[in-house]
Amino acid sequence: MIRLEKCRYQPIYSLYQSGESFFPLIAAVLLDEQDGVVYVDNPNSPSQAYVEHTFGFAQVFGKVTADFEQELARYLLADKCFNPCKIRLYTPHLPSFLALPEYESLCSYRQRFTINTEERPYIQEIDPELEKDKTLTKVDASNISLIDDKFGVVSRFWRTPADFILKSNAVVVFYEGEPASLCYAAAEANHYVEIDVLTLPEYRNLGLAKLAVVNFVNQCFGLSLHPLWDCFTNNLGSMMLCKSVGFTAPKAPYPFFTINK
Repeated sequence: MIRLEKCRYQPIYSLYQSGESFFPLIAAVLLDEQDGVVYVDNPNSPSQAYVEHTFGFAQVFGKVTADFEQELARYLLADKCFNPCKIRLYTPHLPSFLALPEYESLCSYRQRFTINTEERPYIQEIDPELEKDKTLTKVDASNISLIDDKFGVVSRFWRTPADFILKSNAVVVFYEGEPASLCYAAAEANHYVEIDVLTLPEYRNLGLAKLAVVNFVNQCFGLSLHPLWDCFTNNLGSMMLCKSVGFTAPKAPYPFFTINK
């Protein structure tokens, strides 16, 4: 298991694209759009790779190599020498070492949702009676500090505030003059974006998240981007929200492992 330099990521991205499971947060590392580390079995002729985003999202893919997966098991479960506080491991491919009964407690399930971008984009207008209370805005240099202070996600995935402004396509809902709900792209790769949406606790159950998501999705449609929504199957609020906006599940849920440091 050998760590690669960034200048050697391109063949690994090609290997990643040849697989069946594509996650923008993983691809963003391979494209050097976001920070992380990449390990392979053989740097000169890689057949299996492990990619770890700086926030902890990770994935192993490629042709199974016994020695590589043995070293990966030691890295994740014994040495725990990863930098994030926890690894959030996408496992459409489930490494054999994680299939052991002793690691069952680390497993949960997530669902991928997609939306048909071929259909005419829909618009959710603000009710005129509520217009004075709800306003929509984008994130720019004038409000980035306020958004970061309220939601704390500006540097979670993107490297800099400037990257967040330019690449996240964020939509913010203000309620009575205060930022209340945010929908943005946690990552973008190959015209796919990973949706993240947050509503501050004091503003929930007001329909603000749906308003943010609908306008974010419409914005993506206009930019020829494909929004992807992944959430835990026990997150009923997220599951209901994405379905209400028009997202559907093309496949069954996939296993997902959370490994604390």
